[in-house]
Parts: sequence; C-alpha cells; structure tokens
Amino acid sequence: GSPTRAVRQLERQPGVKVTGRVPDVRPYLQHSLAAVAPMRIARGVQNKVLEGMAMARPVLVSSKGLEGIAAKDGVEILLADSPDDYARLVGELLAGKHPGLGERARRCVQRNFNWDNNLPEVVFLLGRGEMTARLSSVQSYG
Repeated sequence: GSPTRAVRQLERQPGVKVTGRVPDVRPYLQHSLAAVAPMRIARGVQNKVLEGMAMARPVLVSSKGLEGIAAKDGVEILLADSPDDYARLVGELLAGKHPGLGERARRCVQRNFNWDNNLPEVVFLLGRGEMTARLSSVQSYG
C-alpha cells in the first residue's frame, strides 16, 4: 500500500526518498547504502530480503524476515528486532564497520538460491510425489 503520513514525513530528512511501491527495486538498491526490512509479520522467504542481498547491499532484517534464509548474522546479514537495533546498525554501516558484508550477502544468495543447486531437489521431490500417486492408484485397483 501507500506509505503512511508519518513515513512520508521522513522525506524531510536529507537523503531520504519515500516512494511507496515501485515496479523494480534494483535502481533504488543500486544507489543505496543498505536495504532495511523491519518486518514484524512474514510468511515464507522474503524476496525483498533476497533482492537486497543479491544486489550486494547490506541487509538489516528482523528475525521474522530472515525465516527460510540461511544467512549468518554479522557475516551475511544484520539482524535487528527493535528500533534501537536498526538505528545502531545503520550507524555502524555509516561508520564503515561492516566491510564486505554486502558482497558476502550476494554470495550467500548465489550459493543457496540458484536453479543449478536447487532444481535437482525440486525434480526429485516432484518425482517422489508422482511415484506416490502411481503407487496409490495401483494399490486401489489391486
């Protein structure tokens, strides 16, 4: 949805641009210091987290937003579950305290979320489902 009034007012701060939904996040991530994903509710793997990581940006994310993503806090991602955590970690990024984190995040995505590594498992699981269905139909007619 649209940003709340309080969020829109953040644009008064130097260097802050509030956009709301955009068709493609890459141009915004390309020019950003980091991606921030302060999700309190999340279901499944969050593409916005993976997008930030894939763009080699440090990603600050809540525990909920990290579910399903095998990334190490402080190595490939920065975990933050409170406003104070986010403020502290953004300050650390501005001070250059996490060099290389974005590139390590990118490698994490390349390693864990690519078709070459994951497609064989998907095919295997689909094949198992197909075999289970075949066995069930044979048993019901036997």
